[in-house]
Amino acid sequence: MIINKNVMTLSNEELAVCLDAEPATIGHFHNFGFNTVPFFTSIPKKRVIGRAITVKIPSLDSTVLHKVTEMVGPGDILMIDRAGDQQYAALGGLVSYALKVRKVEAVIIDGAATDIDEIREMGLLVFYRRLSAITTRLAGTDGEINTTISCGGVVVNPGDIVLADENGFVVMPPDEAKALCTEAVEKHQNGEPGIRAKLDAGARMADLTRANQIVAKAMEK
Repeated sequence: MIINKNVMTLSNEELAVCLDAEPATIGHFHNFGFNTVPFFTSIPKKRVIGRAITVKIPSLDSTVLHKVTEMVGPGDILMIDRAGDQQYAALGGLVSYALKVRKVEAVIIDGAATDIDEIREMGLLVFYRRLSAITTRLAGTDGEINTTISCGGVVVNPGDIVLADENGFVVMPPDEAKALCTEAVEKHQNGEPGIRAKLDAGARMADLTRANQIVAKAMEK
């Protein structure tokens, strides 16, 4: 069993400034850190950003998940690596409630959850791979807190910045996160209303995006 301290990177105030960015917008110009497997969400249409607190549960022993409930708070996203297991639910209603009380921003579990009705009713944002009625146990044999993990096909280090919504999530190094989020908003999202207005006025999408120019150049070859 390994338990390390949290890694504090961006402040909650810095994170709040980045929340206007959308994962799918960052996906227009950035290629790394995106989940490669599908996730479900307990609260559709909700976006969240936070510092990663990581948990690895490599067996049926979820003792470390109970421990980490006292280590999280506002500005944190709990990332759970189930080491490939998709059957045994490590996250259920009571643990979720403990996390909700601590005001964690969200939980992303690369594995099964259970008690989804309770989780929805309490308003905890959880991204999960599937639901299951069979659960993990408390044994105290293994597990890790704040080590490097794999979640959704992405390597996650403690303190990494995670931006997530129902389209998926992106994990960003702390020293790159603010620049990526700023580029997403200022260079892409802020320009979309103007493009939509031009489309309403009769402009052609391929002209606005230069796709017609690219096609014409390609056809010359």
